[in-house]
Amino acid sequence: MEVNPIEESRNKNFKVKVLLGITFFFISILIFRLFYLQIFNYKSIIQRAQYSTSRISILVAPRGIIFDRNGTILATNKQSISAIVYPDKLKTLKEKLKVYTNLIKILKTNNTKLKKTLLRLPENAPLPVRLQSNISIQETIQIVEKQHLLPGISIQQEPVRYYPYGSLAAHVIGYISQINKHELAKRPDRKLGDLVGKYGIENLFDDILRGKDGKTIVEVDRLGKPIDPGYKHALIHIEPVPGKNIYLTLDVKLQRATEEALKSTGTNSAAVVVNPNTGEVLALASYPAFDPNVFTRLLPISTWRNLLSQRALLNRAILGYVPGSIWKPVTLITALDAMAVKPNERFHVNEAFYLGMTRFGDWTSKEGIYSLEESLAWSRDTAFYQIGRRLTPDQIKKWGTKLGAGRNTGIEILGEEKGIVPDEKWKKENLHESWYPGNTLHYAIGQSFLLVTPTQAARMYSGIATGSKIPRLQLVKKIHNHKKNLHASETFQIDQNLLKVVKRGLEMCIETGTGQAAKLENIKVAGKTGSAEVPGTGKTHGWFAAYAPADKPEVVVIVITEKAGHGGTVAAPIVKKILEGYFN
Repeated sequence: MEVNPIEESRNKNFKVKVLLGITFFFISILIFRLFYLQIFNYKSIIQRAQYSTSRISILVAPRGIIFDRNGTILATNKQSISAIVYPDKLKTLKEKLKVYTNLIKILKTNNTKLKKTLLRLPENAPLPVRLQSNISIQETIQIVEKQHLLPGISIQQEPVRYYPYGSLAAHVIGYISQINKHELAKRPDRKLGDLVGKYGIENLFDDILRGKDGKTIVEVDRLGKPIDPGYKHALIHIEPVPGKNIYLTLDVKLQRATEEALKSTGTNSAAVVVNPNTGEVLALASYPAFDPNVFTRLLPISTWRNLLSQRALLNRAILGYVPGSIWKPVTLITALDAMAVKPNERFHVNEAFYLGMTRFGDWTSKEGIYSLEESLAWSRDTAFYQIGRRLTPDQIKKWGTKLGAGRNTGIEILGEEKGIVPDEKWKKENLHESWYPGNTLHYAIGQSFLLVTPTQAARMYSGIATGSKIPRLQLVKKIHNHKKNLHASETFQIDQNLLKVVKRGLEMCIETGTGQAAKLENIKVAGKTGSAEVPGTGKTHGWFAAYAPADKPEVVVIVITEKAGHGGTVAAPIVKKILEGYFN
């Protein structure tokens, strides 16, 4: 069959066109890809190239310094060495586990947390992750010597938190430690291994204290060693920005006196010392305490268990307790203001008061006819049962709440409990029971369902001391160069002649009543003992609340001792030591 030359030429042209079209298509894809990589993905490529030939070191920003009101350093920084890991050098699970096995032979640490950190390393991340802060010289030497067994592991010098007074004011200052996965999920600006505030001022003001990290980038060879350490231009260097300093209202000398007074009893206890005119907290302590320095490196599990067994991390100054008889001034103010009692009225007191067939006992069987001032000074329950019989729970709650009970105090500490100031509605909603007349009698002496924190008690007694102002509590005096303004005090109105009855009773409590153990030689003190029964234990919390000088108050002291006995026996001597520390 004869082939048509024209048709054959057409077929050849078609094949050439198809071939050219396919070639053009693939060339177009390549050109587009090159264009995308060079224009749109430029930064990523440069970064990857840079990371493959360089090493990044984080320059950790020093945290801001925490001072007391007089400029004494409470928390600062010191130079230390940390063990770090470069995640991009450990790509497989097997490599991570091998490094872990070798590392725990060197570091004294919490092995469980160290393992979790290594297994959670972000894949191919070029930035180093801190494994252990504040390692010893011996640990540092071993890491350097055993580099061949520890791929990706290195050391870096950085500032670490240091608390020069150890456990002093630990429940206020707090501590820092490595961020956990829950915190990391809430704070995308932080990374694995970062040290963050975990408690107290360190936690609440973490973003202010932490500053901004810097970094250096240096060219390295395939072994990770700098190509030319002496060539300064081979480095990219960004200086860290230190955190801002914070000044507290605490007085370190008074804080020490307060903690020593609590420690001398050996019982779980707390104390709050405030200026009643401003609300500034001069000392706040909880015993037992803890040394925040131990948290600068991963905590051994044995140390952590010991802290938990002692409940040392519990800040008892902000927990709610049954107030007992330190509540009686509130009951008396309520009764006087409501004209349920007269200022010159006297009550027959003895071993018990009966409501129907129910016996309500007094702490002593001594019988007599007592004035309102004497009833308060000697904390006679039978007098206050009779007063409570004339009041409603709503009336007592009104004045308790007005003076600061059942409300947050404004103090810059997380976890402050609200407490409970009950009434009929509260009992119905929470216990599904009606309010009985006997509940009001217990309410009048500070028992019932009532819960008050030591910080709230400090506000209450500040209000009584000043006669008209209830200050918001304040721990932070200044941040950086900005002085923090004092909160405006809440005010209340009451006939000052009626309040004099209460104040005179509080003065007599120290002079001749149950609080004589808090008496000072040259300064007149007003105060009230409290012994609050702890349901189901047969024991009592010992309270003492005081202010001084009685005629011109400048300090309020509240002390609670857990299950330690009567307030006049246990808590009053502690208050005396604290007041001596303040005035001396």
